[in-house]
Amino acid sequence: MFTDKTKRKVEACKWPGEEVQVFSLQPDIWKSPTDDVYIRFNMSNQQVAASVTEFTICSRVYQTALQPLQVFLSYATADTFDNALMMYIRDKHHFFRYNNKPQTPIESLDLPTVIREWRYYCHVFSDDTYTVYVDGVLLASGAIQVDDRVLFLNGTLVIGQEQDGLSRGYNRHQIIQGYVTQVNMWSYGLSAADIESTADCRSNILGDIMSSDRDQFELLNVDTVSTDLQDLCSNDDNVVAFPERRCFLEAVKMCHLIGSELYAPLTLLKNSELHNVMVTEGFCPGAQNMWVGVTDEEEEGVWRRLSDDKIVTEINFSQGQPDNLRSENCMMMVNNKGQWADYNCLYTNPACAACEVGRRMPLYLRGLCKEMKTETMFEVLGYTNNKPFFHGYHGIIIKYDDDNKWVMLDTDTNTTLASLTVATNKYPLGRHRWTLLASVCDEPVGAVLQVSLSICKDGEYMCDDGECISLAARCDAKDDCGDETDEDNCSILQIPAGYRSFKPPKNTDDPTQPLHPILKLKFLRFLMIEDVQETIHLEFILDISWTDSRLKYQNLRSEMLANQMSVQEVSDIWRPHLQFPNIKDGALKLLKEDLFVLRVKEPLPADFNKVKMDEMYGGDAARVVQRQHYSGIFVCAFDVFYYPFDVQQCSVQMQLASVSKELVAFTTERSVAEYTQDLSLSRYYVSDFFTKVPSNHIRETLIEVGYTLTRRFTLIVLSIYLPSLMLLAIGYSTLYVKVQMLEVRLVVSLTTLLVLYTFFNQTSSSLPQTAYVKMIDVWFFFCTILLFVIIIVHVFVERMGQGDSIIRVVPASKGSSSRRLARVRRCHVSAETLLMALRTFVGPFVSRSHSTPIPGRSPGLTPIPPAGLQVSQTASPGTQVWHTHPPAGLQVSQGTPIPPAGLQVSQSTPIPPAGLQVSQAKYMGATPSLHVTPSTMTWARIVPPGNTVCLKQQHTCRMALY
Repeated sequence: MFTDKTKRKVEACKWPGEEVQVFSLQPDIWKSPTDDVYIRFNMSNQQVAASVTEFTICSRVYQTALQPLQVFLSYATADTFDNALMMYIRDKHHFFRYNNKPQTPIESLDLPTVIREWRYYCHVFSDDTYTVYVDGVLLASGAIQVDDRVLFLNGTLVIGQEQDGLSRGYNRHQIIQGYVTQVNMWSYGLSAADIESTADCRSNILGDIMSSDRDQFELLNVDTVSTDLQDLCSNDDNVVAFPERRCFLEAVKMCHLIGSELYAPLTLLKNSELHNVMVTEGFCPGAQNMWVGVTDEEEEGVWRRLSDDKIVTEINFSQGQPDNLRSENCMMMVNNKGQWADYNCLYTNPACAACEVGRRMPLYLRGLCKEMKTETMFEVLGYTNNKPFFHGYHGIIIKYDDDNKWVMLDTDTNTTLASLTVATNKYPLGRHRWTLLASVCDEPVGAVLQVSLSICKDGEYMCDDGECISLAARCDAKDDCGDETDEDNCSILQIPAGYRSFKPPKNTDDPTQPLHPILKLKFLRFLMIEDVQETIHLEFILDISWTDSRLKYQNLRSEMLANQMSVQEVSDIWRPHLQFPNIKDGALKLLKEDLFVLRVKEPLPADFNKVKMDEMYGGDAARVVQRQHYSGIFVCAFDVFYYPFDVQQCSVQMQLASVSKELVAFTTERSVAEYTQDLSLSRYYVSDFFTKVPSNHIRETLIEVGYTLTRRFTLIVLSIYLPSLMLLAIGYSTLYVKVQMLEVRLVVSLTTLLVLYTFFNQTSSSLPQTAYVKMIDVWFFFCTILLFVIIIVHVFVERMGQGDSIIRVVPASKGSSSRRLARVRRCHVSAETLLMALRTFVGPFVSRSHSTPIPGRSPGLTPIPPAGLQVSQTASPGTQVWHTHPPAGLQVSQGTPIPPAGLQVSQSTPIPPAGLQVSQAKYMGATPSLHVTPSTMTWARIVPPGNTVCLKQQHTCRMALY
């Protein structure tokens, strides 16, 4: 059982094959629009409901021209409530009002603006959702935005005009120009399937509230015609013929200039229609008259259309055609019967061209200072004076007049705006200079205004002849335009009038702060580091970038190096000039300097009135980059106290010239140093790059870009410290040369000292002259003094002579205590003893001071005994020691064991001659005497009978014991 709503839907259906009413609303493009043409319906006549909260309203529209405000429908319920429902388009933006509230979902529509094409709109308000369908496709949806959803059905609906009151307040620029059909309104939300079916002309569901195919509408100056429903969805070929004769390639280019391809009829009927147009218009009479847009180059004998690659099978060939299967891959209409013949595509005899024009690729007329983009859109239509004319969507027509000139006619005011004279086989496509016949863009009559007409869209560049290329091909040093005009006027900079190049730009982020340029210093090479001169030879690239909001840029590329300024542009703008305070003697070379523009933001919205169609950028959308390549010698204060373990910090100082730091100031946050090469230099490691803005009171801003140099000391240690240590060892080794070999000892010692001194001078010459003593100086001073002392010792030893040194000690008195020691009258030290002492004590001192072992000294070994000692047995059984025959009561104990006969002491010294004894003695009498510790052990001469031996401790003679 059907519900009432379902019954109404079934009763409202009209099926394919039936006719629909089409209403004519000022479709004539040559006439000025009026405000007295519209369709009106009184909602009080409907019998469905007094009001609704859910509804659907649809209409199909075919526009032939546009107005500033294209009002599709306007529903008013009272004089003060004239926007109860209103659907309209301004420029390319769609709007809908419900109970005077804008519905935002429809505003997101992004539809191409088209004319001479049926378009089916449906607005569904169901539940809490507003849904927009265009040609059966859901394009927008969202919440219903209205305070009161009750729509009273007691008002007036007007189609084709906008009411500013109840059935009044019309405006001739707020209308629809064209045709309207299938205007329906339902009291419920129509399903998506029903909308799609109606949009595809498969059904015609009539509205239960109102329908233009059922209800009686009030027509004011409106014509109506019945047409088959299927005709609304059929697509006829839109063909424009150009009567001028051209070769095949020129004919193809002509069609491309208007956004189309050479036309090729798919059927014999279409071919006949094309031929009739040629006959009617008197185009191209003769044997070869019209190029046909097909080719069999891909597959011989299979003719495909250039426009869509479809295969044409219905071909009316002329007799004997095709007659060349290989070289003739193009087709031409050749006689008064419209028959075809194959021709060579490079055939020199020209013919006319018929172009299949697409409705969705308009031409754009730029340069007339229009407010809306749709005002610049044009289409190619029929013929005036045997030439196609160009129709503007908003009423401007460019046509060929009787004076063999192209004129620009404003149909809205019936005024001729401008004229253009070109060759008879040329069209006003591309860039031309028109003579004004009326005031346009505030230019007076008689002025010359540059205007362009082409199909080029945003993101494309128009050549002078109307050809379109990508903006990326603009000024790329290649001729992409056929007329080579894409490489003309390649300036990337637009400098406004009144620009002052001496004045720095303002800080765009914070106008109260000075301009903070971005500084980047890239070190390329450390060419030479001079320790003595305290200089460093550097090569680097300095980039300074800033934003100049006063400028504008055009056709910027993503790659900075492609946006290089010309010499003239560089001289016309402000840029920073630098000084380098720590340069040495002005040794600075500017090897190369360039200015670039770095794009950082998207371009400005395209200006549809701009004739040249260059892509424009605002001043804050790019940064000017000054790139300078320098080579110079910079001063650095070296601190070599710890040489060769020193670390140096050096920098490049840069100061902005002639600009106060209140206007321009460098900051560490916007500065960076960079070095991408090997950090290991020949003599240094480079690291720790930094930037620093020193605190000073100078007027101009100053910044330091620095780095750390750490000396590579391995080679220096091997080439300085190790040789000097070896020289020191050689000098010390002379202490072990025999006393009798004075010349050897002195020559070696002196030579070592001279070599060391020369070595010291050579090393010092490679270092900066300093007032302070360096660590390496301390080392050389120590080595020099030590060698000097050794030489002096050798001289002193020689002065002492080589004879025996006998110590005579005065005996103590008989009445004195046994513990009393005798006083030494004189004490002589032998050369051997002195050398031994030096070997014993200087060596350990050097070892302790510098952790360097002294050759010839083995810890724990008994010194070699001088000649003259003998071997004997001790009184202690089983002990053999070195001794002489001591006086009565004196025995030798804790002595050195006697080596077996023929062996050597410490495996190096022969057994000493007889007569020497060990002085490590102890008096064994009744009364104890002086005890001699092991540290006092030494070798001594035999004392004649009645005397004692001299005990020696370190370098001091001690008293003997009885």
